[in-house]
This record gives sequence, structure tokens and C-alpha cells, in this order.
Amino acid sequence: MNTIKNLHPTNKKWWHDKVAYQIYPKSFLDTNGDGIGDLRGIISKLDYLKELGIDIIWRKEFDQTIMAQDLLADAAKAKEEGLIRHISFSFHDEPLAIKYIIDESKKRGISIIMDLVINHCSDKHEWFKKALADPDGEYADYFFFREGKNGNPPSNYRSYFGGSCWEPVPNSNKYYLHMFAKEQPDLNWENPTLLQKLYDMINW
Repeated sequence: MNTIKNLHPTNKKWWHDKVAYQIYPKSFLDTNGDGIGDLRGIISKLDYLKELGIDIIWRKEFDQTIMAQDLLADAAKAKEEGLIRHISFSFHDEPLAIKYIIDESKKRGISIIMDLVINHCSDKHEWFKKALADPDGEYADYFFFREGKNGNPPSNYRSYFGGSCWEPVPNSNKYYLHMFAKEQPDLNWENPTLLQKLYDMINW
């Protein structure tokens, strides 16, 4: 009965009859010859994607925080004022390129879905740098810093990428939590100041 109910027309969502196409910008189309796909490459193919019958473009993993696992050197450009505001610089494009591609897609009736991962940030982020500098300070509570146990990590929890999810903090008995790569320290959503900053970034 639940299956029948879920298929009822009154439960239909706007995306249920749409064709979605996933784009990984780094490998989609390089327009400047540097060997890395860029936002202009996506823009140049919007008409072609529309001809193919694409209704939704899923812009897969293209911000500096997420791409730490891809060894993107530009991750260091992330600034304290936002986790993904420097997204376009990863692809050597002007910041307005993001708004432009959204506007151009909308003209063609194409919707954009963008990944936004706020489970963690980059270890190059200013928040994390300040946390490492003072493991007992304000910014440390933006993350999960915990004391080790008898020279071992705080627990036997495992990272999704393998190995311990705890990384030692230099010159300290503390460890920080990373459920994914060690370059992606987990954010503490229980911290109200951090949570508000995340909301501000999302609204931006």
C-alpha cells in the first residue's frame, strides 16, 4: 500500500519526470588548455545539453573543500568568510561565472543542482588553522578535538576512507575528527556560532 501511495499523482514532485545529467567540471571540458575542465566549458555546451533533452544539470563536487580528496592545490584559497565562495577560482574563472551559468541555464529551462557539503571544511580553512594554533580555544569547538587515551586515539571509530577517523594534533595529546579524508576535519554543528556562520554561507 505504501508503494502505491507513493506513486499517486498527488505525491509527484517537480523532478520526477525530468532528465538529469551529472557533470564533474574538472573533467567535462577544458577551454583554456590547462588540462582542467572549467566553467566556461559547461557554459559552451548548454545549448547542446538542451538539445539532448537535459532538464537538470547536477554540478558534481566542484568546490575547494570537497576536492581536497582530489589533491586540488587551490584549496588553500578558502577564506574564513565562506566555505564555497571561492568556488570558481578552482577553475581559474571569474566569480561571476557561477551566477552566469545559473542564469544561462534558466533561460534554457534547465535547472541546476549543486552539491553543498557542510559536514566538514578544508584543513586549509582559516577556522581550522586557528583551531590547531589553540586546541583549547574558541575555534577548536568549531570541530571535534578530543584527548587521546593512553597514547591512542579517543576511540576506535573508522574513517569512511579507511583507517582511524582521528588525526593527531601536533604538540598535543589531542586528536581531531575526520569521518572522511584527514584534510576534511568534521564541523561541530552543536556550536551555535559555527551553525549561524553556515546558515549565513548557505543564504549567501
